[in-house]
Amino acid sequence: MRPPPNSDGVNGTPEEVEGANSSDPEISRKALEKLLEKNPRNAPLLSRLGASYRTDNPARSLEYYRQAAQIKPASSEYALGYAAALVQARRFPEAAAILRQVVTREPENYAAHANLATALYESKRYSEALPEYEWILAAKPEIVVAHYFIATAHDYLGEYPEALASYEKFLTHADAGTNQLEIDKVKLRLPSLRRQIQLGEGRKKKP
Repeated sequence: MRPPPNSDGVNGTPEEVEGANSSDPEISRKALEKLLEKNPRNAPLLSRLGASYRTDNPARSLEYYRQAAQIKPASSEYALGYAAALVQARRFPEAAAILRQVVTREPENYAAHANLATALYESKRYSEALPEYEWILAAKPEIVVAHYFIATAHDYLGEYPEALASYEKFLTHADAGTNQLEIDKVKLRLPSLRRQIQLGEGRKKKP
């Protein structure tokens, strides 16, 4: 359970503190916003509001995270929150730049690598995304969909044998209940991909 906001030196009433820790998001948001009025430069409050609004109001979430990261620029937690909100807002190049810094500071930060992989892939920077997805698989082999993104990245790059190998790994481990959409896409792609390989098409990777 999260510590109450006043453990971070927040000025507020006991009722506001209790409300801020409510499991009801509407109650907690109102209480956090009241606390923020009294503590306008409190990065933990801003970060918690950013997390609260991430799914249903990404623009608002982004602004809260931006302020938290601005107040404490050395904090990987707030930088990561801001970058994740940028990813959700599809502002991928900005997110990637911040996530590179987080990964440099914290090389084992899984969330940073996962968000960086998405930001690079969605920016069509496939050759840069590949090492991130490979890192994800090494860290968590159960993240089977990473094989799909590795395969499609190779495919977009014209590296067809590598794409085929990764597609086949994905199909070997994929779960129909979780990955049916990707499974269907791969099965549609494989016949033409195999023909392209037989014809010697695609870009050859440098040795």
